[in-house]
Amino acid sequence: MKLDENWQAAFEIVQSLEKFGYEAVIVGGAVRDYLRGQLANDVDIATSALPEEVKTVFSRTADVGIAHGTVLVIHPLSPVEVTTYRTEGEYADHRRPNDVQFVRSLEEDLKRRDFTINAMAMRGSKEIVDLFGGQSDLSSQIIRAVGNASSRFSEDALRMLRAIRFSAQLGFAIEEETFKAIRNQAIDISFIAKERIKIEFDKVWTSSNAQKAIRYLNDTRLVDHLPGDFSKNVEYWSTFESFGNPVNGWAFFILLQQDENAVQLLNTFNCSNKEKNYVKQVLQAYEIRTTTGWTSSDYFEFDFPILEIANDFAIKFYHTNDNLKRSEIVQKKNALAIQSRSEIVVNGRDLIEWSGKKSGPWLKMVIDKMVDEILLNKLVNDRQKIKDWFLNEYTS
Repeated sequence: MKLDENWQAAFEIVQSLEKFGYEAVIVGGAVRDYLRGQLANDVDIATSALPEEVKTVFSRTADVGIAHGTVLVIHPLSPVEVTTYRTEGEYADHRRPNDVQFVRSLEEDLKRRDFTINAMAMRGSKEIVDLFGGQSDLSSQIIRAVGNASSRFSEDALRMLRAIRFSAQLGFAIEEETFKAIRNQAIDISFIAKERIKIEFDKVWTSSNAQKAIRYLNDTRLVDHLPGDFSKNVEYWSTFESFGNPVNGWAFFILLQQDENAVQLLNTFNCSNKEKNYVKQVLQAYEIRTTTGWTSSDYFEFDFPILEIANDFAIKFYHTNDNLKRSEIVQKKNALAIQSRSEIVVNGRDLIEWSGKKSGPWLKMVIDKMVDEILLNKLVNDRQKIKDWFLNEYTS
């Protein structure tokens, strides 16, 4: 497997730290994915060097999380985060440790991590350090907590949701004791900030096993302590496809609530205004698609991704017999006389000039009517023809 620039940079940083007498290894998800034959986007390093010592080895660094031991080494190929081996104190709020202590022991650092498949390290020689059976669990396709599962989840309750997210992303099963610990401590998820929970769901939605995650959420009873109803229409998640966009998952989740007020859940999960607007458009396009059907006006008003996902939902959830194909949507949208209002060769100032009237509500009504006429091919998008139409229709 050919290593990309992220990995090349990481290995060179490891070698530099070793030359100065420090231990350094690549850790976490990058190692897990490497063993699965995949290259991770993020390659992180852990080291016995203290943050200040790391900064003396490299000429260009940035303090991105130095209180927790993390220094960003700005390598010519790619920036890489380098974090000092550490142990963590008590977790009073189920979210963050009360204190962090730097240590020189790799074992101490690895045993504080969440799951065995994420608790492996790789030396510069590519030797794998596996102290907790991560390779075996990777081979058996199991998500298992490092050490005592209850302790890991008491430290950070988000790990319970992360276990489910990894099961969806990797298609793995959650090990029995780990599953029991999640079920016993499910209420602790209520301590976690909704924006952190949202990040995990974003990754679930773009996985290939969203239904697996939904089933685990119900089986572990995490659903009892999360906003919304994850128990409705679970079977539909088997056919869900995000098309690589996590917001499509939120749109599907809201649709399955079958509650006109469910869109308020997007506020609860701290979705952005852009995401909320996207979901509302999908639901609106879906409603039109499953009732009256789309007109040229709808093909004009909605962007293609909105039309595509709304159509997909209509086929899978509404079971419409009108299986509109993706290629047909493209064809119908491309066939429109205009693709946006900016393509119209006249504007509001022209209409005001031609009419001699002041700006007012009438202006929007005229422009909307003009758009409709052009889309219906009753009016050509030509300046003189639009002027004639306007003067005859609205100023005569």
